[in-house]
Amino acid sequence: MSKVTEQDLLKDFKQATYEEWKDAAEKLLKGAPFEKRMLTKTPEGITLQPIYRKEDTESLDSLQSLPGEGNFARGATAGGYLANAWEIAQEQPYGDPQVFNNALLKDLNAGQSAVNILLDAATQLGKDPDEADIAEVGECGLSISSLDDLKEALAGLEAEFLPVYFQTGCSGLATQAIFETWLKGEGKELAKIKGGLNMDPLAVLASRGEVPASLDALWDELALLVKANAKSAPEFTSAGISGIPYHSAGASATEELASVLSSGVAYLRAMNERGVPIDDAASQVRFTLSIGGNFFMEIAKFRAARILWSKVVKELGGGPEACKMKLHARTGIANKTQLDPYVNMLRTTTEAFSAVVGGASSICVGCFDETVREPDEFSRRIARNLQVILQEECELTAVIDPAGGSWYIDTLTDELAKKSWEAFQGLEKDGGILASLKASKWQETLAGTRAAKEKALAQRRASLIGTNQYPNLEETPLDAAPGTSTSFKEKVAAAAKASRESSDRGALEIEYGNADDEAKIKVLVNAVEGGATLGLLTKVVHGETEPETIENALPSWRLAKIYEDLRAAAAKFKADTGSAPQIFLANLGPLKKHKIRADFTRSFFAAGGFECIYSEGIEDIDAGVKAFQESGTKIAVICGTDPAYVETVPALAAALKKAAPDMKLLLAGFPGDNLETYKEAGLDDYIFVKSNNYDVNKAYLEWLGVL
Repeated sequence: MSKVTEQDLLKDFKQATYEEWKDAAEKLLKGAPFEKRMLTKTPEGITLQPIYRKEDTESLDSLQSLPGEGNFARGATAGGYLANAWEIAQEQPYGDPQVFNNALLKDLNAGQSAVNILLDAATQLGKDPDEADIAEVGECGLSISSLDDLKEALAGLEAEFLPVYFQTGCSGLATQAIFETWLKGEGKELAKIKGGLNMDPLAVLASRGEVPASLDALWDELALLVKANAKSAPEFTSAGISGIPYHSAGASATEELASVLSSGVAYLRAMNERGVPIDDAASQVRFTLSIGGNFFMEIAKFRAARILWSKVVKELGGGPEACKMKLHARTGIANKTQLDPYVNMLRTTTEAFSAVVGGASSICVGCFDETVREPDEFSRRIARNLQVILQEECELTAVIDPAGGSWYIDTLTDELAKKSWEAFQGLEKDGGILASLKASKWQETLAGTRAAKEKALAQRRASLIGTNQYPNLEETPLDAAPGTSTSFKEKVAAAAKASRESSDRGALEIEYGNADDEAKIKVLVNAVEGGATLGLLTKVVHGETEPETIENALPSWRLAKIYEDLRAAAAKFKADTGSAPQIFLANLGPLKKHKIRADFTRSFFAAGGFECIYSEGIEDIDAGVKAFQESGTKIAVICGTDPAYVETVPALAAALKKAAPDMKLLLAGFPGDNLETYKEAGLDDYIFVKSNNYDVNKAYLEWLGVL
């Protein structure tokens, strides 16, 4: 028997053309506009097509090269995850070094494959705990002031066997000196360590509005590190460029990429001015991108990021190796919720998956409860195991380029790269990211994107499950566990002050100032061995320069916050009065006649914290009025069918208003030509699928005195 081929099976079927497919789709739309129903516009300014074809990708450069080649759209290495799986680089956001150490060792023994040390605000600003605001000490990151702190935090860690990354902000040199001193005590050398400092003064300036020294002084510090590590510790990178502040301020994928590109160019220019060759500078930077909730857009974002960075470095004279982007991914905060927080587990699942398919080299998955409290062992385990499952059960490490061959992703990557390059050129035309931030122009751009996203959420054109769609008023809020204790903050402040006062700052400044660049780090290491604190080292390194500032720092924004404020007000009202704000549903006729609109109304107002009193089907006007009066509510929504409205609403509205003149009466559904008739009878408002859900809820909460 002859073998049946695919060609044999398909020979009797004519291959459909795009035009034929479109004609068939338009017939199914029954007159609705194809462009309106089938095309989707995104915040990035990209219009998504309903179908993609091979012809769409024939001119794309990214398809002309293999992974590890060309513009690196398909990955920075030829072997992809087959050669090296992405690093599971979870954060342990605890201030106390002992608490941090316990969590770190547990997580490393349970699947984490890279150390990712998020430092607290005080440490990132180069301040000792006694010199920082108490709110900056130990919150959302590790407090490190001395060698003893780092010894306690890293006890039991074999640093030569896995990467060690710090998020140092503006304290790169002081942190490296303390880390090198710890390595020296462990009998290890920085030259054999993989990891990095991620010193990123521009990200700190954007998010906080101020850095502790002039940017020139910070660039000088970073250049010293880049030169030293490029020569002696090439696997331990110095610089970081983060998109997190921009994503957290509402940026689209286009705007986040433009932000990191402009920041990267500012870094390369600063290094060039300080005599750092382009290949050394490019090889010493590690990028961090947030992961948003648009699955395919995020895949395209990581691929586009590699394309664009390779283009920048190549244009500036960098070699092929320097053009490769080191890319860390971290699930974003902007779309995470305090309401129905377990849904955050689902959000981070798709986000981590998109970062993997996009080719990130390391990933941190945020814990589902991070918007509410410090994570516990359970929430850390869920976040960590999500990545372990993607590696071990989904076998994504067995594929070199998971997105390869997708016409949709290839086309989307190309469009996103072009849009991002245009936005980047706009920033450069304004003088670069720093100039735009100083003039508040970039803040205004991101504010516009933020407002558009909030509008889409309010109109329910965008959804956050548990927030503006399918809210659960019976959920039990998470307990907000206490953060770093005041007693810990007082203890480390006292210890830092004592250590710093016992050190001779003047002598250290003279020794550091007289040393050449290659010797400066050694001078600081010797000082750490003698008890010098991070704050003291920072003062010596930065000198007496004035802090760099911008007028408007980027906000740390979450899309759900506007709804969470409504729900919080409703919850307080219930606690104060014993009853949540309530709405009476005046349901007309039998269940099958009113259920769809009654359920719509209940969900619509639950988003604002309203409880709906679900009445039995109203068969006559008097019964409807009596049921409303017995409910004790001040707002009613009539729910039923359009024919029932024509027959019943005028009389029911008039009767309700006569019985309770101060009440508010709404209709579920669009009244069309009957609106004026219903208003004359007493109708105040109506809700339907195009209503602004947030504005309506807010307005009636205000009317009730809840807000």
